[in-house]
Amino acid sequence: MGSIRMSLEKEPTIKTDAPKVTSLNPKVLEAAQRTIAEAKARGFDIGIHSGLRTAEEQNKLYAQGRTGPGEIVTNAKAYESWHCLGMAVDLVFKRDGLWKWDMAILSWLQLGGIGKLCGFTEWGGDWVKIKDFPHFQMRGKLTIKEAKALLFEKNIEAVWDLI
Repeated sequence: MGSIRMSLEKEPTIKTDAPKVTSLNPKVLEAAQRTIAEAKARGFDIGIHSGLRTAEEQNKLYAQGRTGPGEIVTNAKAYESWHCLGMAVDLVFKRDGLWKWDMAILSWLQLGGIGKLCGFTEWGGDWVKIKDFPHFQMRGKLTIKEAKALLFEKNIEAVWDLI
């Protein structure tokens, strides 16, 4: 992926009264643990590299490659990512105690299949616009805009109840 620089773009701001999400959804955590165990049984060593993200963390990732150094890694600002709602994880391979993103495509395809078998409803490797092989999420029938509205109108439990 090439870098895109947008020098006039400002870093997105967050409402100070934004709701707090303090953990991963239990169903997401359970699916991640099952995926890790099944991957291990098939000879892969993986772990949760990223789970719940604060709005600030998500905006920092969004700025990467745009207003900050590095490659673009996400198209989602805060609350446009299921990570901010505790409903997504990034599962990454490990080798010799280090995270490994440079695995063969076949390994990522196998991991994507394992994750879907273990309960994740979406895998970033299936996406068209930006392939995000480590990304797994659950969203039920909600769009991210609907989930964000429900979060801000009620609370995270109201969103999680619909998953």
